[in-house]
Amino acid sequence: MRTQPGSARTSRPSLISPANFLLATRDTGYKSTALAVAELVDNSLQAEARQISIDVITSVDPAYPIEITVTDDGAGMDEAILRRALTFGGSSRFDDRSSLGRYGMGLPNGALSRGRRIEVYTWQGRDVLWSRLDIDEIIEGGQRTLPPVERVRRPPFARSTPTGTVVRLMRCDRVEYKRPSALVRRLEQDLGRIYRRFLGKSLDLQVNGRPIVAVDPLFLQRSSKTVGGRQFGDVLIYQVPTAAGVGKIEVKFSELPIDRWHALSTAEKREMGVTNAPCVSVVRGGREIDRGWFFMGAKRRENYDDWWRCEVGFDPVLDEMFGITHAKQTITPRGELLEILASDLEPIARALNGRARQRFQLVKATAPLGAAERQASRAEASLPSMPRRRDAIPEGLKDLVESYNPPAAGKRTPYQIVVTELPTTSAFEVLVRDGQLLLLLNARHPLYRDLYGPLASSESTKDQDVAKQVALTVLAAARAEVSTRRTVERSQARRFRQTWADVLATFMNA
Repeated sequence: MRTQPGSARTSRPSLISPANFLLATRDTGYKSTALAVAELVDNSLQAEARQISIDVITSVDPAYPIEITVTDDGAGMDEAILRRALTFGGSSRFDDRSSLGRYGMGLPNGALSRGRRIEVYTWQGRDVLWSRLDIDEIIEGGQRTLPPVERVRRPPFARSTPTGTVVRLMRCDRVEYKRPSALVRRLEQDLGRIYRRFLGKSLDLQVNGRPIVAVDPLFLQRSSKTVGGRQFGDVLIYQVPTAAGVGKIEVKFSELPIDRWHALSTAEKREMGVTNAPCVSVVRGGREIDRGWFFMGAKRRENYDDWWRCEVGFDPVLDEMFGITHAKQTITPRGELLEILASDLEPIARALNGRARQRFQLVKATAPLGAAERQASRAEASLPSMPRRRDAIPEGLKDLVESYNPPAAGKRTPYQIVVTELPTTSAFEVLVRDGQLLLLLNARHPLYRDLYGPLASSESTKDQDVAKQVALTVLAAARAEVSTRRTVERSQARRFRQTWADVLATFMNA
């Protein structure tokens, strides 16, 4: 006998058990609290917020020592949108690839991965709406639906902006830090890196009232906490067709200044993110989504690879190619994507590794330069005073000179000698900068390559002393050139220097 649809015998089980589902989804696998909080920041950005505040405080409940609040001045939500916001997959922009999110999982998924209760306050005018998602309430009460949205008084922690939203993560039992100060430091570093492009524009993102500073792992972005990298080559652009449309991939490389940073302490280099840091940053829609060692083919990572960086940026339309999950924290590139990128990126990675290796060889040869600087400084009082002008930087040297950070005023010496690869055929370039002579030795010129370099790299003390004398000879020529007062005389001296360098190269290469 067949039973009729709707009869007791054919009652169908629910698709999910709410309590078990919520407990299971907490194990989505967010790598850190910063990445879970980033889901809430994504929502704020999608709501067109320009000011986002994250507050990490000590909870009144000793069993859960930390509480996290994210407040924004975005568009806010009405009652229907708030109900959807706390449901899994309840986004009004499901599968929308024009922005940061796609699936509507970020708020409940990210928040519950760290806390057992979420409270949301939101407003679009005077009325403040409030709702919550509490794991323990659902387990104890056997609830299968969310509690109703309520209208409440504006809480003291809500901003007085016309629109906005507050998300509170309470009873946080999965935060990896016991003290708020430790979590704050981690959030500043990670969110500064993840949202560096937004921070470089007009986003005001704060943690405990302190603005987060952009952290660019390529050390190129001018607003970054630390700057000093130099872009290597042109940006590579790929147009990749997919079933969802044509997406763009942009790949950019940078080199770190070995000559300036190699002598920093191990702790300083680690704090700056130079050593023990991933080489490749993967950016989706302007937001970092993963970092590691990707797209470099058969090349294995070596110590010299600490000294260059790569950024791979892509459009959300390419999510499937990059293997993006709803948690937005890991990529699993498809084979066809690896084929597209690795054939180009592996040779570049090998070239950058070789350049870093070569630069460390150059660094070994800098000891006689320091000795020459000190000896010349001791003689400075016997010479006419250095001009107090600030020479204009030649067009081809602007990036190089601007990336060079001179010592602080208290540590400044009359002379600084830097070895670099100049984009000219000169043996050296010289500039006066507020009373200091900056001498740029061209590592490509035979004067350095075949004379100074071999002497300075020698194990012989006598050879290294001769290298110092060579450096003093060049420094004297530079000092004489900058001592000319008239513009016409300086121009003549520069032309003479260039002619001399070309003739010297011809003689030494013959």
